[in-house]
Amino acid sequence: MKNNKQKTEQRAQFEKVLGNTRRGMSYKCPEIAVFFDLASESARGMLRGFMQYVRLNSPWNVNFISRTASDVAPSSLKNWAGDGILAHIPNVETFREILSKNCPVVFLARENDEGFIASSLHHWSCEGNSPGSRIEPVFIKCDNGAVGRLAADYFLKKNFRHFAYVPYPKDVCWCIERRQAYVETLAQKGFQTECFSLPGEEGANWFEQRDRMRSWLESLPKPVAIFAVNDFRGRQVLEVCQRAGIPVPYDVAVLGVDDDVPVCEMCYPSLSSIAIDWGRAGFLSAQALDQMINNEKANWGTYGPIQVVSRNSTEQLHVSDRLVVQILELIRINRSENLRVADILASLPISERRAQERFKSAMGHSIMEEMKQVRMENICELIETTDLSFNEIALSFGFENANHLGQLFKKEFGLTMGEFRKRNR
Repeated sequence: MKNNKQKTEQRAQFEKVLGNTRRGMSYKCPEIAVFFDLASESARGMLRGFMQYVRLNSPWNVNFISRTASDVAPSSLKNWAGDGILAHIPNVETFREILSKNCPVVFLARENDEGFIASSLHHWSCEGNSPGSRIEPVFIKCDNGAVGRLAADYFLKKNFRHFAYVPYPKDVCWCIERRQAYVETLAQKGFQTECFSLPGEEGANWFEQRDRMRSWLESLPKPVAIFAVNDFRGRQVLEVCQRAGIPVPYDVAVLGVDDDVPVCEMCYPSLSSIAIDWGRAGFLSAQALDQMINNEKANWGTYGPIQVVSRNSTEQLHVSDRLVVQILELIRINRSENLRVADILASLPISERRAQERFKSAMGHSIMEEMKQVRMENICELIETTDLSFNEIALSFGFENANHLGQLFKKEFGLTMGEFRKRNR
């Protein structure tokens, strides 16, 4: 008896030291379902923030119910029984299925869709469920107004006078909120905004709307600053500009949202984008879920933009000479080729001498100097951001070997390629 009593006292003291008297010691990790598309950068960023909270606190068993948006279905939760759910809201049916589990739920809502939420809760009540019979969900939302204002301020600082907006193909709330904030911020400064729109259901098919977007882009006054609601739409704008021969960023500057690096870097030119604090979204959601599991009050939270990540699609270079713009475009498109000036000018109806004169007048240096500069910028980017060997980089830019490139590189920067890679990492 004495030993049992001592053990009980020791256990109580141990719990008190760890601060677990209120919650009680648990020998079972909570079972958590994560219910959203893991293929997107936003979801992966949220997941990193979510797991950061878990690592700093009690461990959880995390189950990934769906891996892509196409996998999301109410039946995914049919046989699941656990302690909490983290989810996007893909559709009404899944929303109601999640609520039917009557466990702590945190929804990561990119849109402020109060109507949708209210309607779904109303349907739940109409099915005979009283408000007291369910655990009220918590929502973590994006401050889309801040996203739109940041986009407008970014372009205003670059002294643009013409502005446009490209929404999501479907009319969703987060898209509307970003547009309103962007348009209103510009209106306060005395500027109007042209908004791309599609009649009826045409927005559902990209190939159907591409020609319409081309006509719209060609009709805009130039140079124009275009805010695309996300990187997906920004990439499409750049695609249409390239097809139409509209030079970016000289006539059209494009800014997206999400900073999905693979998407932005694979665009031509690379897409500038507003980085969103997805990590905070995930951290706040985990924190709220933890509070709900432990019968504590959890508040709705918000996350927003961090900064604009500038890339070539908004590069500030005002050139009015159309011939010079064409030459710059040819240089950038063929930046990895080992070309001569004559190769660049072969498709242009002008003598090399006259082209050199006009280019130097606009840019302050020769065409060859521009070619070398662009080439070296791309070499630096590969050295800094990839693990490619120096020989692979040299060969991809037309050099015979790494030694030849290394000599030019050290002459240009005063560092070896190895020193440059080490310093910039």
